[in-house]
Amino acid sequence: MKEPVEGPLFTARTCREYLKMFNLNPRDLRGLRILDCPGGASSFTPIMAAAGFHVRSCDIMYGEEPGILGEKCREHIMALTEALKRMKDAFKWDFYKSPDEMLEKRLQACSCFEKSYRRNPDLYIRGDLMDLPFDDGEFDLVVSSHLLFIYEHRLDRKFHRKALEELTRVGSEVRVYPIVRENGELADYARELINNGMRGVDVDVDVVEVDYEFRRGGNRMLILRR
Repeated sequence: MKEPVEGPLFTARTCREYLKMFNLNPRDLRGLRILDCPGGASSFTPIMAAAGFHVRSCDIMYGEEPGILGEKCREHIMALTEALKRMKDAFKWDFYKSPDEMLEKRLQACSCFEKSYRRNPDLYIRGDLMDLPFDDGEFDLVVSSHLLFIYEHRLDRKFHRKALEELTRVGSEVRVYPIVRENGELADYARELINNGMRGVDVDVDVVEVDYEFRRGGNRMLILRR
């Protein structure tokens, strides 16, 4: 029997999920420099890059061989699906109608990523979220999915603060989703940012409702603008 996978996971979400999670309209993204960080094995970068958008993905796992990352992603997706089946009521089955449909679509996203990572390695930059390998203001838009806030029980406030400082350093606008913990409750640090802003940093903080709610309570994203 395999050991349970402990997060953060290296998993795949679909480009369509990204558009919903981050309230993105492709028509508004033409000409923008876009970064997905941490990108994991999402199909957002490969699909958007193939459509002619200026997009890059950054993750500390990049640098591994494509087959290794593909296998890790599939393993984590399978483990996540099995966990979701045991706690199905904690999720809303609108975007995906069932855990099996989610599994199918995310495995497709994983394959899309693996092929792109193999063929277009320049799209994928290895980087530590605490010290990103990019210049100040290199990107117009940064999207950050399913690491900050949701793992608040494992990643302390110092990590969150430094990560957001780095994301807002390299991006003019940063969108973070979700802003709830694993139990669907608003993360403490997200609440602090919403109420008090990012103290000591000249960044505007806003919270926006999005047309995507998979984890119950997770229908908002945080926007930070320099």
